Amino acid sequence: MATELELKLMIQKDHLNLAYDFLNRTCQEQVDCRAEPSLQLMNGYFDTDNNTLMQSGIALRIRAVNGRYIQTLKTRGSNRIGMHARGEWEWDIKEDVLELERLTNDMLPENLHDRAWTKNLLQVFRTDFERQIWMIQTADTLMEVVCDQGEVTSPYGQDEISELELELKQGDEIGLYDFASRLAMAVPVQVSTVSKAQKGVRLKNNKMELPERLNIDASPVEQGAFWYETWLVYWEAMCFYDDAAYLTPIYDAMGQLANFISPALALDLVSLEGKMKQMMGALDSDSPIPLTALLETGQSMLAIARWLNKQNEF
Repeated sequence: MATELELKLMIQKDHLNLAYDFLNRTCQEQVDCRAEPSLQLMNGYFDTDNNTLMQSGIALRIRAVNGRYIQTLKTRGSNRIGMHARGEWEWDIKEDVLELERLTNDMLPENLHDRAWTKNLLQVFRTDFERQIWMIQTADTLMEVVCDQGEVTSPYGQDEISELELELKQGDEIGLYDFASRLAMAVPVQVSTVSKAQKGVRLKNNKMELPERLNIDASPVEQGAFWYETWLVYWEAMCFYDDAAYLTPIYDAMGQLANFISPALALDLVSLEGKMKQMMGALDSDSPIPLTALLETGQSMLAIARWLNKQNEF
């Protein structure tokens, strides 16, 4: 089993050229950097009609790429604040058919051990996208940076894929944050904790996955993490639904979060909220999507996630 640790950044299609320019320029300036040829990835995700696997924190897919078929099992794993840390198993398979005999109980939660669910599997949605890859070395950190553009499709509709992923290959997460922060100074991105699989499920269920409710004895760091993740969830929903009504819970989460972070980060958050309100007031339409052009949003999200994770270590 490999444990995948990555930062996922959402980006609007109109800003992708800025990301490509930044990453290509980085590779031109650094010796230990290379851009890989782009890939067309076609992925079918499998589950029961009532989402047995996804509700158990499991994603099961077959990926077709360059004439290969790859079966992948991913677990929800343990989320770092603002990051994904997941278990992952992959197998090359002969054709576009699941080989369920490769799955063992140690990969699955106990409620799936009876294998009754295997009789009711079907392809529930697809993710088809183009992927560009850059392998970037900074100091002691080796990371794979990918840009994915495409769509999620299901019988219930479709959703856009437009994102950057920074996956740690060697070193520690500090290097990921350092590089992501540099990128966010030049490219308008925002932290995302919604996976492509979760996008597919959202098309069917049409609801958000809010963080688990706080315990009454939650620590300040846990409360900060709760409000941070709430901010991210409502931000993603605002962009998905293109609905300014989500700004109310976004501003509330930002205001609550300011109580549990450092004074400097709290000041930046208050300043960001002011810029967002000023921009919305100057727009000719009700769409909140222009807010995604603010560089300060991604910068603040990354700085706060980094700070909260550091406090969480103590």
